[in-house]
Amino acid sequence: MVLGQDRPVELAGDDLLDRAGFVSSLARALVVEEHDLSGRVVARHATGVVVGLTGKWGAGKSTILNLLAEQLKGTDHVVVATFNPWLFKGRDELVSAFFNELRAALGRSATETVREAVTALDRYRAAITAGGELVALGADSISPAWVGKGVRATLGLLKIVTRPKGLSPQQEREALEKKLGAAKVAVVVLVDELDRVEDDEVRAVAQLVKAVGDIKGVSYLVAYDPKRVAEALGRGDVRAGEAYLEKIVQHPIPVRPLFAGDVTQLFARLLEHHALQLPADLTEDERAVVACVQSAVQTPRDLKRLVGAYAVLERMLRQEVSAADLLGYSWLAIKAPSLRDAIASNHNLFVDDPTAEELGRRISDRIDKRDPDLDHALGGPAGVHAALLKLLFPRFGGGEREHSGYRLSLRRNLVRAIYLGDAPDSVRRERLEEMWGAPDVGSLTVDLGRALTSGELGRIFDRLDDLFPKLPESGDAAFWRALAHALLREDDWYLNDEPHRAYANDAAAVLMQLGRRDVKDVRRAKSIVASLLSAEDTVLLPIIVRKHLFRWGLTRYDSFEGRGPSIFDRAETEELLSRSVPIFRASILDGSLLRRVPNSEAMWVLSNVDRWDEQLRKSLTSQLASYEGRASFASLTVPPGYGVGRSSLEELFDVDIVLARMKEAGEGATFEDKSWTNLCLRRLRRTLEGRDTMFDDGTDDASP
Repeated sequence: MVLGQDRPVELAGDDLLDRAGFVSSLARALVVEEHDLSGRVVARHATGVVVGLTGKWGAGKSTILNLLAEQLKGTDHVVVATFNPWLFKGRDELVSAFFNELRAALGRSATETVREAVTALDRYRAAITAGGELVALGADSISPAWVGKGVRATLGLLKIVTRPKGLSPQQEREALEKKLGAAKVAVVVLVDELDRVEDDEVRAVAQLVKAVGDIKGVSYLVAYDPKRVAEALGRGDVRAGEAYLEKIVQHPIPVRPLFAGDVTQLFARLLEHHALQLPADLTEDERAVVACVQSAVQTPRDLKRLVGAYAVLERMLRQEVSAADLLGYSWLAIKAPSLRDAIASNHNLFVDDPTAEELGRRISDRIDKRDPDLDHALGGPAGVHAALLKLLFPRFGGGEREHSGYRLSLRRNLVRAIYLGDAPDSVRRERLEEMWGAPDVGSLTVDLGRALTSGELGRIFDRLDDLFPKLPESGDAAFWRALAHALLREDDWYLNDEPHRAYANDAAAVLMQLGRRDVKDVRRAKSIVASLLSAEDTVLLPIIVRKHLFRWGLTRYDSFEGRGPSIFDRAETEELLSRSVPIFRASILDGSLLRRVPNSEAMWVLSNVDRWDEQLRKSLTSQLASYEGRASFASLTVPPGYGVGRSSLEELFDVDIVLARMKEAGEGATFEDKSWTNLCLRRLRRTLEGRDTMFDDGTDDASP
């Protein structure tokens, strides 16, 4: 059984593509039957044609030859010789092996008259090689210089057979034809993998077929890639090579393409062979990836290699990376390894959750109105794989997706796929174990703060996703409380672009993902959230609460219900909200949210559930009286890539008062000052004026 191997099918029972009818048709093109008056088959004869079975590498040509050989060898009055030129090197070996295989096939027959044809074959063989006839037959298509070389190479072949005096090659051929006719058998020569040998050897085999192809009693089926063989015969001149092929091959028959049903059926059987199956609950985006890969498949070899690669990766990354995305990644690995290498060399360019440094570059690109360019990221054209790449990495396709935590476009998952596990520069297990054993929250906060500054924090998140179940539960509360403290801004005001917001989003996503693996981890995740609640956290807790509110339809936006993952059920989410509201409210009233928190999630939680009241509105309006307050609020709510409507802000504070203050101070009036603070103030001013900031390119100045 060769189902899971990159080898051709050998037995009809293993053929999954129902090619029996096609094989039988080929047999009828090569062999005709002779019947007696009662209709009984008394002889078979070769049609004498040369049929070319054409198709790309991996299209199934060898499989069809195997199935044809199986059928013909089980048929009376048929002799089958199979010749694979790839097994031999050089013209001398090819010519010798060709005749030896034909001779052996005749000699294996149980019929005496067939065996007698062996001697006639030997004589013809000697006649066309010793006299240079073999080369002369192909001279009309090959350059004179090569012909001379070929003559010299073939004159000394097969000296064990001496050409009888007085008999020409034509006479010897007629004698051979008489012997084959008397034997009442059809001789069929199957030539496989002609397209895999060197150019000179392609030409040698072509001459052999031409030399023996017009003998009555012999039919040929030659399998090859027509483009490759035409290039070899014409020495790079495809037209000349095609013209020569026309003189040799009477009936070029292309292998039928794989239809969608073929791909689906074979794909399912290959997965079954490897004891695999794709999950039944694939999302719409994941199904699109699978469909894109299947539509790109052109040959059975493509499918075998694809599923073979996927089987290896799936066992290494099972339940870590989306099965659909892993299938797409496997396709790139087998069909476009250079693209896969380009992705591996700078994976941050492709993910939806880049490092803070890469995020800063993307924001700059957005300010300069530069769209993400897939070809630029790859260092060259994506070519036919562009559609798949855009599905795997949506930032290049202009789309957005709700992440399940398993998609390849998440940084930690792409790193796993690239390195088949952990990256070489990943954080050591001992490092996390030390953190889980830290003596107090204060020292751990300092340690995590240094990790944030150095860029190590992202790698800690990546490794945490793997090691969480192995770390002691006793250290959970201290680590996550320390992390929330470390993510608070060092300065009182948000006056420069900083990575804290991105890391906070990453941390919350990691915690949500950790809580969705099994029952034990769900309990641990809930316990961690409880510790954040006890610590009155306003960094991570609001993100988690808001995600659950939308998940269970507890906001005023009904259309968003059911989006995203969860670790709390609806009732638990309502209880979590009830206990969180006083904490979030206090952070706004005392000004700590505006001064120190790296995101505005706590504010939006209250707004989304209609808990924002006049006291909060007056307080925030008052806090926005200062330049620092307005700059921080702008950085929190409308930085590049984020937008909000004027009506939403009108609920939070007195828009007219704040806008008047901005106009009086001349804030955000022009784009000449390209600092982060001015950019965000400009976007806030445009929003307060009721203008759209989503496509702000900095060329249309705000109203004075």
